[in-house]
Amino acid sequence: MAGEKAQKKGKEKWKEKTWYTVESPPYLGSKEVTVALGEDADSMVNRIVEVPISDLTGNFKKSNEKALFRITGCEGTKCKTIFIGHYIGDDYIRRLVRRRKERIDIIEDVKTSDGSIITVKIVVVSDGKLTNTKKSEIRKALTSFIVSKGSQLSYADFVRYLIGDDAYNDMVEATKNIYPLRKIEIRKSELVSLSGVQEPQKNEPAPGGEAIAQN
Repeated sequence: MAGEKAQKKGKEKWKEKTWYTVESPPYLGSKEVTVALGEDADSMVNRIVEVPISDLTGNFKKSNEKALFRITGCEGTKCKTIFIGHYIGDDYIRRLVRRRKERIDIIEDVKTSDGSIITVKIVVVSDGKLTNTKKSEIRKALTSFIVSKGSQLSYADFVRYLIGDDAYNDMVEATKNIYPLRKIEIRKSELVSLSGVQEPQKNEPAPGGEAIAQN
């Protein structure tokens, strides 16, 4: 009897909750990325939502990459978010680094043009052994590149750049005169501070593709 009462109470409590729709930020298309149960709007604030980047961009080659959003508030049953980072799955990174490969990790705090700061973590894998001089040159070139790129873009546009398709080609270009690198990934980003989010220019549409709700 006690078990039946507890089960019934649990069902009744579930019925009292509301389904909330969680949207990506405007600079990532204001797309529905998931739905979640909450007791009220306040209970949804500060929840972290994880979404495959392929759902945001339509590029299914990025299905192993996840974007992280924090809910900042709700209007009715629609919840607004900010982008707080992304990451590539560890299994994918492990597949990149195999025998006779050289790995270089770069971690840098990047300040955007609107004063926000985001930590960017880059992993580089070479086909052969590198001298310490080459490692230093690669590290310096990529650090300089990502810091410069971030300083030219607002936080919103830099986020779009990090999860988009151009970063890889640009990093290869930045290092081509040092060593022919074919495996470079921004493996992780983490928001440190957000001073203001400017929306993208009207002639710069958010990445295409319909978002799929993640339950």
